[in-house]
Amino acid sequence: MTYVLNGTPEDIRRIEKGTAILFQELHLGPKESDLQIEVLFQDTETLSTTKEGNTIRIKCRETAHYFRGLNWILHHLDKDSVQKEEPVIFPKNGYMLDCSRNSVFTVEKVKSLIRILAKLGMNDLLLYTEDTYEVPEEPYFGTYRGRYSQNEIREIDVYAKTFGIELIPCIQTLAHLRNALKWPMGTPLKDTDDILFVGKEEVYQFIEELLRSVKASYSTRRVHLGMDEAAALGLGNYLTQNGYKKSSQLIKEHSSRVFEICKKLELEPMIWSDMYITANTGSSYYDTEAIRNTSQWVKPDDGLGLVYWDYYNDDESIYHTLLNAHEKLSDNIIFAGGSWIWNGIAPNYSRTFKCTLTGLKACREHHLKEVFCTGWMDNGSETPVDAVYPGLVLFAHMGFHEEVNETELAEEFNITINGRLEDFYQLESFDSLFVENDTNITSDNPSRYLLYQDNLLGMFDYHIQVLDTVSYYGELAKRLESCVKTSPAYQGFFTYYQLLAEILSEKADLGIRI
Repeated sequence: MTYVLNGTPEDIRRIEKGTAILFQELHLGPKESDLQIEVLFQDTETLSTTKEGNTIRIKCRETAHYFRGLNWILHHLDKDSVQKEEPVIFPKNGYMLDCSRNSVFTVEKVKSLIRILAKLGMNDLLLYTEDTYEVPEEPYFGTYRGRYSQNEIREIDVYAKTFGIELIPCIQTLAHLRNALKWPMGTPLKDTDDILFVGKEEVYQFIEELLRSVKASYSTRRVHLGMDEAAALGLGNYLTQNGYKKSSQLIKEHSSRVFEICKKLELEPMIWSDMYITANTGSSYYDTEAIRNTSQWVKPDDGLGLVYWDYYNDDESIYHTLLNAHEKLSDNIIFAGGSWIWNGIAPNYSRTFKCTLTGLKACREHHLKEVFCTGWMDNGSETPVDAVYPGLVLFAHMGFHEEVNETELAEEFNITINGRLEDFYQLESFDSLFVENDTNITSDNPSRYLLYQDNLLGMFDYHIQVLDTVSYYGELAKRLESCVKTSPAYQGFFTYYQLLAEILSEKADLGIRI
């Protein structure tokens, strides 16, 4: 099929290469006459897509929104007249791809995800790389870990810009650095095995090297500095050499020093917010009682973005309380939800959907401008990354809908992922052994522990002694065999899970039967 792009020269330059890639990917068949694609970029809070005959008109603000509209219309070419208008709920909406934990994806896989994000209308992609990127001054940083070279990141960055997607580095500059600090270069930098020594000049020289590498690799000036989950901050070598100091003071001191480096390099930083919450309260991140009064809190520097991450709560009041606390700390709040692919071997879609819908509703009421979906790959990437798609598509869907529309969500999934949403939903059954059709809000993962347990020890046999796991997982295997046929683009993916279900049907209660 041929097409002609109409619009200003600048507007056409923004979309022409990505449009060609999308047409090629969709393998559109021949048509007697050209498609006329008219695009108008304007400061609007809606995405408007119409088709009359062979003329397509798309009005939007973001380049990625154009590709969302184009993808939808290209799947409705059989209709002579069709139109759709969607409100833009979150101007910035994206996905954080976990490229650590033995899951450094190939450049081509990242490019395929970029095309999916564009078709969903998402315009941010954060690459979460703890030590899996090249730092020229530190040859041991990320060695043997599949790290991205600077040229590979630049290649991904250029490709992302083709679709109007901002590629954002998401690194670590305080904790989560065990794999980097285990080498001799890490010895003088450590507070604990996982945390940097706050206040040491060598640490800030090291962080500047990291940030200079980031600046040389990415075209964006935005950078996510991490700084989360440093629970033992100041309690290792720092304590021995300097004595005790409150973690709230240490996180403030450290983030201020790193913020100064960012200013020097003209970078715009954000961090995970949990250390500013927990260090001030001495309690857990989600302790809503402890965060109601922030008047005496140590607060971050102005301009430092705070990322509120929450993929755990299904009570909307908790989100409102935490958002209120964040708003007292910073005027630059970003929300990070999640698609639960770190539950074990199988995804937890019920918790994903429950928490996402609750969290994004609160974000909408607080008028947040930016949200993104995380897809953590905990425990060595046991769950294939393609399992993230239902949660990712939901996140995108809620960026353009006030409420979830089940019919439209299923269609968006199909035309974007090239698979059936109902097929992916079957994976929920792996860990729904005890909750049936209810939300797996406690993240039970029997498919994992029943697979791994020693049958002669039977550590978990008590939990399933009255259950018919043979029939349960056997029937799931049959359903997944059907999914191999109904979602052929994911044949290997569903075959993998079909075999897992077959193994569980034979192994789950083997100790009991023995």
